[in-house]
Amino acid sequence: MIRYAPMLLLLAQPVSAAAQAVDPPRALPDPATVKVPDVSPSQDPKVRSEGYKFYYFNNPAVSFADAYRDLVECRGHLVVAGPAKVPGFIPWDEAHRRRTRQGGPMVVGPDMVTAVAGAVVFSAMAAIILPKMERGARSNKMRRCMGTRGYERYAITEDAWDILNKGDEKQLLLMQAKLAAAPRPQDEAVTE
Repeated sequence: MIRYAPMLLLLAQPVSAAAQAVDPPRALPDPATVKVPDVSPSQDPKVRSEGYKFYYFNNPAVSFADAYRDLVECRGHLVVAGPAKVPGFIPWDEAHRRRTRQGGPMVVGPDMVTAVAGAVVFSAMAAIILPKMERGARSNKMRRCMGTRGYERYAITEDAWDILNKGDEKQLLLMQAKLAAAPRPQDEAVTE
């Protein structure tokens, strides 16, 4: 039994590290010292119509520490690990290898020009569409995670949203937690 004690300690370490990642630090700063952007309700119709994209969470029934913990846990689901790489077919010996043919010089013809033009257009479209798709996926994960905990969303400007979501993760969590635990805003919650 004593031989296996070091192994048990090694197995217990990742669990405690994961548990510490969800718990707030030992001493959160006073929420009064955390500066947040202006999120006062806007009468601008554009801000209202884009409330499903640019918003912050609020639940006046939670404390600052609870809001911080909820945000840490929900933002933990946003980590993108990427697809797992699976090894391809590896032949056992020379008999299974594919034969290659020696070609002549490459000739650029109309088919190649069309293929290159298509690749350029596809790359340009991907550069425009992919960031919006990523933001939408992140938003859906946060909305589902925080919504099940009783938080409502309130529309803000895109500039305020950028301040709350881009930069140092620790500071972002503090700002979002302060807004999440604040009194209910005098505005309509975003429902879409």
